[in-house]
Amino acid sequence: MDLTVFVLLSVCSHQFVLEATQPQIICSSEPVQAVYSEHVLLQCYLKPPLNAASETVKWTCGNDVVILCQNGKYNPGAQREHFEARTALSQEALTKGNLSLMLTSLKLTDTGRYKCSFITDNVEKSCYVNLTVGESDVIGSDEPVKANVGEDVILPCHLEPPFNVSTLTVEWRRNKTYVHVYRSMKHDPNQQNSHFINRTYLFCDEIGKGNISLLLRNVSKEDEGLYICYVPKLHSQVRKGNITLKVDAAKHDTKQFNGSINNNSTKNTDGADVTAVIIAVITAVFTAVIIAFIAWYIRKCWQNP
Repeated sequence: MDLTVFVLLSVCSHQFVLEATQPQIICSSEPVQAVYSEHVLLQCYLKPPLNAASETVKWTCGNDVVILCQNGKYNPGAQREHFEARTALSQEALTKGNLSLMLTSLKLTDTGRYKCSFITDNVEKSCYVNLTVGESDVIGSDEPVKANVGEDVILPCHLEPPFNVSTLTVEWRRNKTYVHVYRSMKHDPNQQNSHFINRTYLFCDEIGKGNISLLLRNVSKEDEGLYICYVPKLHSQVRKGNITLKVDAAKHDTKQFNGSINNNSTKNTDGADVTAVIIAVITAVFTAVIIAFIAWYIRKCWQNP
């Protein structure tokens, strides 16, 4: 066999073996959506699993290096300043072929197409993940909330997509009146209007899930009106939600109406009693007159036979 042909066959055979032993690199096929200031995991892994801790793993976005890890060590000099102190790869996960990127404190400018690269034996394999970073909006209620006098009512308000506001300030107002203020992870009564003291509550276990609905107890007609749910420091174009409360006094009015009927019935009963007495007196007088006349007539007949 010609020596040149033998060398070429050997090189091609070696290359084929290398490619055959190289794992596939797989990224999330679905676009990833995340919320401003939250964190996200961009998934990327090797199949079959291969220890990548001693190899080169690189994440990029466009021409910017997001993170570079070589032989188990980060190369901060290559990283774009925009991503500084916001990225991480799990060393333990790398040993199992998991190259997923943790990106924290998300910014709107983090939106983009991310490339996950695995480099070994001068062979680079890559895949892509699309990330969209959006804002959460405060959502109130388009439909008015209705309640009866004396009932408890929930005024619905939440963030969409869900966002943890437990460390932010949440204000509930009616006109310029403070109904309820949540600040420093607790209820702040200092600004609350006296009309609402001990009558308003937020669901503390739900605030971390973006649920900032207000429970208003023992509603009265004076509670009726437009309520505003406001998160002043939320990074969003929509930081307020409106909820209209309508209070139905029907139950109260029914009692008054029933009372009026009862009073009128009492008055009517009293009037009927008086009328009955008068009729009885007249009947008695008339009967007495007739009896007296009969007695007089009989006496007269006896005196003049």
